[in-house]
Amino acid sequence: MTGETGSPSAVLLSEADLSLNLDRQKREAKRLRDGLHAGDPAAQARLQAHHPRAARLDPARAMLADAQLVIAREAGLSRWSALKAHVTGLDAACNAIRHGAPAPDGDLPTLHVRCGHDIEASLRHAGFEGEFLCHDDPLCDGPVRMGADHLPARVAYLGSSYPGVTAEDARRRMAAGEAMLSRMTEFARIVLWFEHDPYDQFCLADVLARLAPLPRRKVEMVALDRYPGLPLFIGLGQLAPAALRHVFAARQPVPEPAFAAGLAARVALAASDPLALMALAESPSPALPFLPGAIRRHLAELPDPVSGLGFSERAALQLIADGAQTWGLVFHGFMTRIDPLPFFGDLMFLALLLRLSRAGNPPLRFRDDPMQGEWGKAQVELTETGRRLLAGTLDFSACSPEVRHVGGITCFSGADWRWDGQAPTPHRADSAGRLQ
Repeated sequence: MTGETGSPSAVLLSEADLSLNLDRQKREAKRLRDGLHAGDPAAQARLQAHHPRAARLDPARAMLADAQLVIAREAGLSRWSALKAHVTGLDAACNAIRHGAPAPDGDLPTLHVRCGHDIEASLRHAGFEGEFLCHDDPLCDGPVRMGADHLPARVAYLGSSYPGVTAEDARRRMAAGEAMLSRMTEFARIVLWFEHDPYDQFCLADVLARLAPLPRRKVEMVALDRYPGLPLFIGLGQLAPAALRHVFAARQPVPEPAFAAGLAARVALAASDPLALMALAESPSPALPFLPGAIRRHLAELPDPVSGLGFSERAALQLIADGAQTWGLVFHGFMTRIDPLPFFGDLMFLALLLRLSRAGNPPLRFRDDPMQGEWGKAQVELTETGRRLLAGTLDFSACSPEVRHVGGITCFSGADWRWDGQAPTPHRADSAGRLQ
């Protein structure tokens, strides 16, 4: 793996990939070992943080293998041999791309399914030949229904809530996605590219629910919740072409129970109460290991019992509690420092802020029109209402908020479901927010 940013590998590898250059890591392991022998506090802190036997290990007698284990754990891998295998695999992927090796999906007519366009160009750069389906309806945001009611509800929501998106835009986008989804039976192999957050997991559940009644074909999945060298893994869109080719080689067949689990999740997501979703989170299917965490993060958007704010709403207010910020900086802080399962796009987050600002008694307000001027630069500030909500002396239900939906659950249209993320299960509340 070439370590220089200007090299041919730099087009195929990310900075995270280049940082794992094996020669560099070997030198770093020796420096770490020597630092441990010399009693360096920083080296000892790294040992304590990442070595599984640090409590029983004398730093002055640490071996090179101990330092290598720490280096591997810092990179997000279990052991040094796994780090070597990862780097070797990336090198092989780079060489395959540079030398025009056969397409990794060229053996079968293949459809690659992803909830966004973020990896589409990189797949082409990596040498993939199959068709690409962008199934990017954010089921984690807004109303979700079953059957014939679903598409009209989604079109109405996206067209009225997402700034700059008209109902006709949403209708065209949804129609294009549905047309491509209807073609899934034309492909001998379907590869599902999804990570661990609510956006991806609910799109995945929707695709699996659609595949469940169809004749079985080869369905495979690339599913990640982390990637070596990335301290904050947000999604597959962070991966460079060689990395995508590398993780594709480790794809797994979708097990039969995953289709039933996906269908159950899709039905539960559209339910008017959170009980079925919570039951799935409490009794997870090994076939969809990331689904329980995604469900819990999704249900954290329900109003909490104290303030009536969802997790993301409260976080947004907290980020501007010390003074006005551009909404772009608020979004960045939320994604990088607060959200345990980042899944918001910038447009989705702006829609949340605008919804809060439209309450009869709003907790925040924009100083500038966010749709004018440079994107993300409009300033947003907390109001006195927002301060009272954060202090727990006011419930948002008393602020004339807009009706909103968490999947099939309606909020602020009568009695609400409330959850603080800590109680065993959400509870019903009356129209004033009092738990029943």
